[in-house]
Amino acid sequence: MLLRSITLLNPMGEHLNAVLLFGFAVPQISKSFLVYTLNEEPHAGVVRLYVATLFETAGSYSLGALETDRDRAVALQVLHQIVKG
Repeated sequence: MLLRSITLLNPMGEHLNAVLLFGFAVPQISKSFLVYTLNEEPHAGVVRLYVATLFETAGSYSLGALETDRDRAVALQVLHQIVKG
């Protein structure tokens, strides 16, 4: 299986390698999100997933935090639906 990786900058300016798992769009709030994981040691067999907002500006893409409580709730609800099938 080929995994797509991306490089992220943390708040301290350090480069982190992340594995991009998938993305999804939520038309109701006109936002897109990416789900990724970092190369972290699993704790008790559980891998941490991260969700970020995907922004497009003039053909360039960037990631950002989930900006509002509504964005967070909707993104997590859709993620839950995807994982549960």
